Amino acid sequence: MAKVCELCGKGPVVVNSVIRRGKAKKDGGVGRKTTGITKTRQLPNLQRVTLRRGEAVLRLRVCTKCLKNAHTL
Repeated sequence: MAKVCELCGKGPVVVNSVIRRGKAKKDGGVGRKTTGITKTRQLPNLQRVTLRRGEAVLRLRVCTKCLKNAHTL
């Protein structure tokens, strides 16, 4: 089951999680140092929605942004 919105096509995004240590220069330190970078996935906030159009029943996985804009349903 793909983690993709069935209306707008929004899916997972790969981002870098940056780990830093140290004190910022503006706070009197020597500067922040990067100690690790790992890739993480950010998933869309999908909700299951049941729509009834006459006799037909549709079950969709929709992101909350599309749910908020209910006129698209």
